This record gives sequence, structure tokens and C-alpha cells, in this order.
Amino acid sequence: MTSPCLPILTPMLAHTAEPFSSFEYLYEPKWDGFRCLAYAENSATKLLSRRGVDLSPNFPELTMLHSQVKEPPAILDGEIVIFDGAKEQFQLLLQRMRKGPQQTPDRDVPALFVVFDLLYSKGVPLLDMPLQERKNRLTEGVSINDYMVINSYIVEAGKALFDAAVAQGREGIMAKRLQSQYLPGKRSREWLKIKPLITTEATVIGYIPKGPNAFTSLALGQYLATSYELIYIGNVGTGFTEADMGEILTELKTLTFSTAEPTSAMSKGCQSMIWVKPQIVIEVRYLKYTPTGSLRHPSYIRRRYDVLPEECLFPQPEV
Repeated sequence: MTSPCLPILTPMLAHTAEPFSSFEYLYEPKWDGFRCLAYAENSATKLLSRRGVDLSPNFPELTMLHSQVKEPPAILDGEIVIFDGAKEQFQLLLQRMRKGPQQTPDRDVPALFVVFDLLYSKGVPLLDMPLQERKNRLTEGVSINDYMVINSYIVEAGKALFDAAVAQGREGIMAKRLQSQYLPGKRSREWLKIKPLITTEATVIGYIPKGPNAFTSLALGQYLATSYELIYIGNVGTGFTEADMGEILTELKTLTFSTAEPTSAMSKGCQSMIWVKPQIVIEVRYLKYTPTGSLRHPSYIRRRYDVLPEECLFPQPEV
């Protein structure tokens, strides 16, 4: 339970964009981790994922973050990462999640909370404050140690920071309007994610089997924001390791529909397709969407446990 004065929020989300520079924006590193809201009480910290899952048992070293907050109760927005050398390793986070909360995490690879926003302080909401002011309050209100650091940022020089991120092989950068308010649960163009590769999240709606322990490809779907209809956007068959394929296929076999296919909106003409309930979310890289709405040359990157299927939205045309 959180304090009565701290509501349960969902994180503000960003749209994708190409690199740009503007004096109206600040730019900060994008991290390859789990997005998380930390609820820092007077004597405890609770960690909630984007989906509202309690991550505290999986990352016990981060449950003392309240001791670094000067004016609790507070809500901090940030990213949980695990480093191996100088670079964060998403696979180590997945290993933590697979162990489950009942098993002691590997303390040889402690997690780090990279905080980039302060949403509540002293139990008072800061959501309507401009981002620049929230950043100032964050710097004044949080002390850093081995388990929490404040995300760095620069103003105006977005292209230069992006080029540096690419040169270092990093995840990309975030661009946030200095005057932006915090909009819980909203995807806003006030915040933009800029990545070296074009990626998207999609939910798995079927697969073409290749023997008992493998598949040829996965059928992918996204939801139309206007009608909330689930549409087919193509298949992905590259990028999977043998371990990836085995793990995904094991779960898919529990999600099979009893009928031939779940909805008439799905792709027709693939007799070997086994349709499944849309519960698994994956991230893929691709070149572009074709005029018919399919992904061109998609390739699997990873599972996304922090994204709900209904959050996988078909891109809307720019207006």
C-alpha cells in the first residue's frame, strides 16, 4: 500500500522522432531498462512498473530509496537498469524477473535507479509544474548513492547528444519540452524518444510452426487508436536466438485459440497459421510501414514485459 496522499499513477509516455535541436527542449540519455515509478514513503519504498506490477521484491536493494529523498512522501519517475561494465544489460533485468520474488537476486549485479522526474514531494503534486522546475526540485530534493543517480541532461544541443549516443552504441536519447507538464498515462509529443533504429512494440497474434519446438515466424498485431480494432501488421521471422524461440513458443502454446482465427480483421490465406490470444508483446526493428500497413523487413529485438498489448498502437498519420 502507498500513502493515502500518494495516488497510483502511470508514467507519461513519448512519441518517436528524428534527431533535432531546439532551445525549447532538454535532451537526456535514454536507458535500456525497466520504466518504474518509485513511491518513497517515510520508511519504505515501493517500485511499480509501467503496468502497475510491484517490482520491489525483485529489486530489494532499491527499496531503501526513501532514505535519499529529503521531503517524503514522494513519487519519482525513472528507469531500473543493471550495468555490466560500462553498459546497461537488459538481459540481466530479465534474469531477475525470471527468478521470481521468492528467490534472492544476484547481489553481484546490483540494480540502479536512474531518476529523471519528481512528480510528488511532501505529498504535494508537482505535475502541473514546468519540467525545468521539476528538474530543479529533483536536484535539490534527492541525494545520490550506489543505488540511485539523477539522469543528466543538456539544453538545445539535441543532435550533438544523439550523435554521441550513437557513437557509444547507446539506446538513444529523450527530448522533452522544458515547459511540459507531466501527463500521467498519456503519450504526448511534448516528450520524444529518438533512437538510432526505428522500433515499435507489437503483440503476437499467431505463429507458423516449424516442427514441435520451433516456429518459422510470428504474426504481429497493433491496435487502431481510433476504433481500438486489432489489425495484422505482418510477420517477423528473424532475430530470434534458440532460447528466445523456445521461451516464446512454450508460452504461445498456452494461448492458442480454439477456433481457426480470432477475428475477421486478421490476415487471411495463411493456412498454416496458429492464432493465439494477444498477450505477448515484443519489440521489433523495421525499415518502414508499407502503404498496406505492414512492417517492412522487421527483426526481433526482445520481449517487452513492461508494455501491455493494448498499448501497441498502429501509428497515426501526422496532421
